[in-house]
Amino acid sequence: MSRSSLEAAVPPNTEILLDTSVVLAYLNASEAASPAATVVIDDFVRTGRNRATISVVSVAETLVRPVAAGAAAVRIVDAFLLHFPNLTVSSIDYAIAREAARLRAQTSLKTPDALIIATALSAGISIVIANDAKWASEIADAVNTALTLCHLDAHVPL
Repeated sequence: MSRSSLEAAVPPNTEILLDTSVVLAYLNASEAASPAATVVIDDFVRTGRNRATISVVSVAETLVRPVAAGAAAVRIVDAFLLHFPNLTVSSIDYAIAREAARLRAQTSLKTPDALIIATALSAGISIVIANDAKWASEIADAVNTALTLCHLDAHVPL
């Protein structure tokens, strides 16, 4: 796959939801999917081509290693999560929790994954970018056609 396939999968001016796996690939910069994550976050989100949302669940998951590493690492990740242009952190409200419960009842998704996907569905975001290939088979029936999953590893190398 190529950069152009990623551009085709994520149309301009479409709001996207970033899964934790995308944020981690971007911040770690050493994963196979890191180049694709960098295109999405630096070229699509930073520039305003696409606005992005992440769930507060992704904040908790993203901060685990920095918290273990110390205050300096936390400051770096906090700065990214709180101040990156065109990136919004979405809290979990009752509607999102209810949608996550529906997803859990119909799939084998774990609660954090269900909350992340429910965040997109509740906000009307139609594209979720992830690096978790099992999501496609787990949620296809539960969300019908309301959601498009874009897997970073399908767009590597760039």
